[in-house]
Amino acid sequence: MRREPLLLRFEDRRQAISVLGEIGIAFDAVSGDGIIRKPTGETAEFEGEVVALTCAVSGYHVRLVWRGELPCSLAPYLVDRGAFGQDQSH
Repeated sequence: MRREPLLLRFEDRRQAISVLGEIGIAFDAVSGDGIIRKPTGETAEFEGEVVALTCAVSGYHVRLVWRGELPCSLAPYLVDRGAFGQDQSH
């Protein structure tokens, strides 16, 4: 059976831990995790280098590799698969 990479978006870390815990998935959240950044289209110069500026996408994100049918309880948190790895407008 093929494993599907999924991107889930929750309101915050607490909600992610709670929802995933209800289906038996436990994880240790670390500082700075759950944040996805997207390019703003602007650049800035830093120490002589031009860097692309980014901004955080709203929500707390979890990438999950899932095998089999997705539990119904996770469906509301699933980010559009077409947006995976791109601008996750959701």
